[in-house]
Amino acid sequence: MSLSETATQAPQPANVLLEVNDLRVTFATPDGDVTAVNDLNFTLRAGETLGIVGESGSGKSQTAFALMGLLATNGRIGGSATFNGRETLNLPERELNTLRAEQI
Repeated sequence: MSLSETATQAPQPANVLLEVNDLRVTFATPDGDVTAVNDLNFTLRAGETLGIVGESGSGKSQTAFALMGLLATNGRIGGSATFNGRETLNLPERELNTLRAEQI
């Protein structure tokens, strides 16, 4: 018996909860722009768990802050992030508050 005959994969849920494409996070400083996240891509489906690991200063927290609309005032976001099929980057503050309170 081969491994492929004995092992079965758990079915992958089809619905995408969060899809991030080419996420970029930069911060304007007196010395010029600083890039915290550069072209990050991932897809998270229902039932999946995503862990983001990296060294200090690698952009883990800034990724989460950007996706939730909680960057510092000098932060800028590029790319795309959809949550339940809805683009979330650059949503008005009121809509972000509702999204964070009710769905995240």
